[in-house]
Amino acid sequence: MVIVLNLLAMLALCAVGLYLLAQLNRRSPSGSKPYWFGAMAFVLFARVLEPVFLGFAGFALPGQSASIKVAVLGLIMACLTAGLFDETGKYICLKAKSVSGHLDLLWLAKFAVGYALCEAVLLGVISHAQLLYFYTSPDVLQTLELDSSAQIVIKKQVAGLSEWTALFLLVERSFAIVVQVGLTVLGALAIPRRQLAWLMAAILIHALINIPAASYQYGFLDLLHGEVIYAILLATTIVLLRLRAASLLKFIKLNFTDQCSSVSDRKIESLRNC
Repeated sequence: MVIVLNLLAMLALCAVGLYLLAQLNRRSPSGSKPYWFGAMAFVLFARVLEPVFLGFAGFALPGQSASIKVAVLGLIMACLTAGLFDETGKYICLKAKSVSGHLDLLWLAKFAVGYALCEAVLLGVISHAQLLYFYTSPDVLQTLELDSSAQIVIKKQVAGLSEWTALFLLVERSFAIVVQVGLTVLGALAIPRRQLAWLMAAILIHALINIPAASYQYGFLDLLHGEVIYAILLATTIVLLRLRAASLLKFIKLNFTDQCSSVSDRKIESLRNC
């Protein structure tokens, strides 16, 4: 039953991603480039540059043997680094797009969904599939050339797989998709008016939201408590979106779409004057 429910959760997560893609493509069948740009941005900044930086900086990573003090410092830096690299990376990509061509709200939405779904697939579906594989074939883990502390962490995660893990996967990854899209839009508000306070806010919010997940990875928080925290955050976000969706969309259009249009018009006018 554990394997079946976790597999169903992975399929449900894939179905959520396909639904988002279908909804965006129905509104604008203009191509898939923004999705791929978003996915490549996640791989580059979150999966390559961020771990390399943490490794060279010497902070404790999940699975490494370290004292509680060192592990807490590593957790804090991991959260801050995640916010910094993720949101700055998205900002750089969107800023480059605004310079090279017209950056509209729909392109931004597709980029954000591509980024969020790439994270959901790599950190949710694929990572969870690996845990299920170790769950069904525990002897395989012994053959891998891993640090002893890393083996202990993986064994703990495998031992913690249960029916509740399937629910946690759905809740945490669904919340992550919503947050990634929202933070991408929030950071993008810094582009038209060059107000980096929006980007700083996105970095800080990302770091704070990452604390429960990082605490679980570092062994300071058990799965059930992490699930409860993200379930509360997801429910709160859904309620706020239902109550304030119209005003939020109006705010985004006023502060992003109109400003981008005015910036584009000024570029065209300057080219005409030349």
